[in-house]
Amino acid sequence: MIDVFGVTYAQLETFFLVLIRVWAMLYVFPIFSAPQIPHQVRFALGALIAIVLFKVVPVVSLEPNFYALVAAVIAQIVLGIIVGFVASLVFVSIMFAGELIDLQIGFAIANVISPTTQQNITIIGEFELAIATLVFLVTDSHHLLIQGIAGSFNLVPLPYINLDPSVMNNAVTFLSIALLNVFKIAAPPAAALFITNVGLSFMARVAPQMNVFVIGFPLQIGVGLSVLGLSLGLLGIVGPDIFHDVANQMDAVMRGLRV
Repeated sequence: MIDVFGVTYAQLETFFLVLIRVWAMLYVFPIFSAPQIPHQVRFALGALIAIVLFKVVPVVSLEPNFYALVAAVIAQIVLGIIVGFVASLVFVSIMFAGELIDLQIGFAIANVISPTTQQNITIIGEFELAIATLVFLVTDSHHLLIQGIAGSFNLVPLPYINLDPSVMNNAVTFLSIALLNVFKIAAPPAAALFITNVGLSFMARVAPQMNVFVIGFPLQIGVGLSVLGLSLGLLGIVGPDIFHDVANQMDAVMRGLRV
């Protein structure tokens, strides 16, 4: 077999596919895909991980033609997008929980642009997302994502993938788990604000001359922020378990992509 500088074409092809899969995952995974991380850093980190993994990934046979190689590259990109989507659901659920709290407090009127998602989100949503990111890093959960990249080559060997119907079923299941996480995080402030609104409605019926709107807005803000501050520790308790479940979800999805 022809080799260049002691490296065969099959080895070059294998390294290229490893590099594409690693880059696809890093550009979708939470934290690593944040716009605050320069493209050069992600490029260098992906290349470094690919070089390390190339030493343990079996060399694939040389693809017979250019179209087969393109199909293999597309397969690595699709795998990275699917697995990254599953991994990012946890952060989407935390951000959505904050948006629900904002909606009841009244902060949803002032939308801001999130530097992480480049979308309009609310103030509490951005705050919850920042706290979740800190918990994610402090608990070393980002190491699980890197382990997931390495383990993907054992679960889904190069060069192709198989889009099994179970992948869609797992994605729906994980989406329902993400919605459950929303209620876990948003439940205390949402319940307190609901009781506050019920109390204000009774006051409006008992004392119609009182301007409930003037009293209601500052009262909702005070109650919402107070309960949010008291319940903020729950994110530190629930967060690590949620983040560790991400590794199991990634494992289940990749098993469905195995050829």
